Amino acid sequence: MRSLSFKVYVLALCVVPFIVSQSFGSETKNVKEEVLKVGQILPNAVLSQYGKPDLHLSNLKGRIKIISVVPQLNTPTCDEQTHRFSETNGGIDKYLDILTISTNSAEGQFKFAKKANIGNLIFLSDSPNYDFGEKTGLLRGSFNYLKRTVLVADKNNVIRYVDFVPGGGLPNIERALNEAKKILKDTKS
Repeated sequence: MRSLSFKVYVLALCVVPFIVSQSFGSETKNVKEEVLKVGQILPNAVLSQYGKPDLHLSNLKGRIKIISVVPQLNTPTCDEQTHRFSETNGGIDKYLDILTISTNSAEGQFKFAKKANIGNLIFLSDSPNYDFGEKTGLLRGSFNYLKRTVLVADKNNVIRYVDFVPGGGLPNIERALNEAKKILKDTKS
C-alpha cells in the first residue's frame, strides 16, 4: 500500500508540471501575438489599490512605467522579483513608475509592502475581477493567477519591452531597467 501511494506521488510530480507547462505555452503564444507586443498600446484595465479608488491603466499616461507582473506575492520568486525591482533599480524609481500587479487582494498587497518595507513601488491588484489578466491573456483561469511577465511602457502607454518568463524563474530585471533607462534618455534628448 505504501509503495502505491509513493508511485502516485512520483507520478503527480512528473505529470502535473508537464500539464501546467503545456497550458502556459499555448496561452503565452496567443498573448505574444495578439495583445502584449512591442509597439502595441497597453490594454486599459481596472485595477485596485489599497485605500484608493480603482485605477485605470490608461490614467497612467504621461509617465514611463515598468510593470512587474507576479503570480502571487508572499512566494519566494515573486518576493525576490518585487524586492529586486524595489532595491536594485539604481534610483530610476524617482523618474518613472514601477508597478507590481498580482492577484493578491489590495489589502494583502498593502500588508506585504508594509512588512517588506517597500514604499517605492505601486502595488495594483487584479483581484477579484481579473480585468488585467483577461485583457492581456496573462490570467491562468484554472489557477486564478497571472503569468510572470515584465513590461516597459512609455509615456503614451506604448509597450516598448516585454519579457514573458518561462517556468518558475525570474525575469531579466537588469534588461528591463536598461530598457526603461533608454526610454528616459530618449525623452530627455
